[in-house]
Amino acid sequence: MSSWQNHSIDERISMIQSVAQDHNIEDNAVEKDWWVTVVLKALFNTSCGKWLLFKGGTSLSKGWNLINRFSEDIDISIDRTFFEKILNLPFAKCENNNQVKKLRKASRDYIHGTLSAELDVELQKMGIEGYTVKNETMAGEPPKPIDHDSDPTVIFVNYESIFPSSMRLIDARIKIEISCLSMSEPNEKCDIRSLVFDKFPEEDDEMTASIKTVTPSRTFLEKALLLSEELQKEEPRTLRMSRHLYDLDRLMDTEFGQKSLNDGNLYKAIVEHRRRFYHLGYVDYDKDYPTSIDFIPRNEVLKAYRLDYETNMVDGYIYGEAKPFKELMKRMEKLLHDFRQIIIP
Repeated sequence: MSSWQNHSIDERISMIQSVAQDHNIEDNAVEKDWWVTVVLKALFNTSCGKWLLFKGGTSLSKGWNLINRFSEDIDISIDRTFFEKILNLPFAKCENNNQVKKLRKASRDYIHGTLSAELDVELQKMGIEGYTVKNETMAGEPPKPIDHDSDPTVIFVNYESIFPSSMRLIDARIKIEISCLSMSEPNEKCDIRSLVFDKFPEEDDEMTASIKTVTPSRTFLEKALLLSEELQKEEPRTLRMSRHLYDLDRLMDTEFGQKSLNDGNLYKAIVEHRRRFYHLGYVDYDKDYPTSIDFIPRNEVLKAYRLDYETNMVDGYIYGEAKPFKELMKRMEKLLHDFRQIIIP
């Protein structure tokens, strides 16, 4: 059993409540943060660990400490080099659409057939108890089998919460999304720690890791592009989408945000990567470029974004400062102006 789980349930609840009070978040959010840290450490200890890359919003909070937003999911990419050089799959070069499709199939087979089993083994080695690892094979309402060539591939780690179900506002499971199509650069090593470790290092001494993580400059641009592409839909998603606006606001004044606004080469590389590997039918990738990009929700969905921000994000996921929605949108207007000034070589 891990050093943290060696403590009695009452002792763990007491420590979690202390951390939750410090951060003004729910008790079970602190518990889930511990499980996120555990799962990250185990993932990067698997045989493909050195080809994995931690990305997305959770990396901004846990890896770079740049946002004060609780993130439930783990976004991971697995370098195509792993499939080409280690598994000896020549189509991993992705020189055409047919090879990309073959890679997506091979990646799903590997992740569900090998990686999920290795994740379970690594968690056992760490002495972790009270969990199950499950592959996601069905999705949608009503649930239907997921296409063999779908990317990303999802693994769930379901855990036994120490809080009664009636008190839990957050699901007791970690969703791991693993993509074989993401860019691999730029990245840096980051130290990952649980919130419990930060306050009680002597009680949770095993739950730290140093893992390869996407740089915030790239994540900043990717979030703006994701919103711009989503808003090209006739009926764009709104549930939990306002988190990207919050993240952009938090990043725009940092050195990473300012650096990315002056890096036309990185901007172009990201757009063309998305065009080549994702080629979503509803997206005009030319509109991702600075002269046309628009990540501000239009009037017909603005109310839904406001509701999502004020009820889901501010009340449930953001700890620390959260700007009023009107001020947030003024900031986005300024940021959009800055994006329009980016020079593409």
